[in-house]
Amino acid sequence: MVYEVTKFLEDHPGGDEVFLSVTVGEIDVSTIPKKKVCTPPKQPHYNQDKTSEFIIRLLQFLVPLAILGLAVGIRIYTRSS
Repeated sequence: MVYEVTKFLEDHPGGDEVFLSVTVGEIDVSTIPKKKVCTPPKQPHYNQDKTSEFIIRLLQFLVPLAILGLAVGIRIYTRSS
């Protein structure tokens, strides 16, 4: 029985060497596909709307500070009641 495994050569966890080492018969080396080098796609910059870096850093500081202030205010208000 003969199986066509050419499409599976690149994806096999053991690599193509496993298939080639257990084959019976002659292999035409010119038919073995070349290994492809994959390059990951470039990721877009997270700041798509071009907001200035200063505003982002300021908000990263002020928003948690405002939440903390609100929590402390609620805590003091509920204690005095």
